[in-house]
Amino acid sequence: IRFAAEDLELKKLPKFNFMFDTKRSLEHKSFGGYAPGEKNIDITVLNRHIMDVCRTLAHELVHFKQDLNNELEDPDAGATGSPQENEANAEAAVIMRNWGKKHPELFDTDSIV
Repeated sequence: IRFAAEDLELKKLPKFNFMFDTKRSLEHKSFGGYAPGEKNIDITVLNRHIMDVCRTLAHELVHFKQDLNNELEDPDAGATGSPQENEANAEAAVIMRNWGKKHPELFDTDSIV
């Protein structure tokens, strides 16, 4: 969280909910989500590799930053292919490449159970 927040130059953080079941993922067809009105990030961690969890976390933190910058007001902001979603995907990828270079040992870990 700290690494991604520093990269994104965040001065504050949202609330995080780390879930160890698949209920939310099944309902939303996604491993993570950001709730702008609540400033809340949900992340499913069960049966996922830590690097995948971190990528989802970085992606949702980009949405948090977009919210702070009033960039999520468009009702289609979360749609696949939207500028906001594309930015979150791209920035999360860069953050994770940099994190992976600093912590290559994480690629050799088991999934979270």
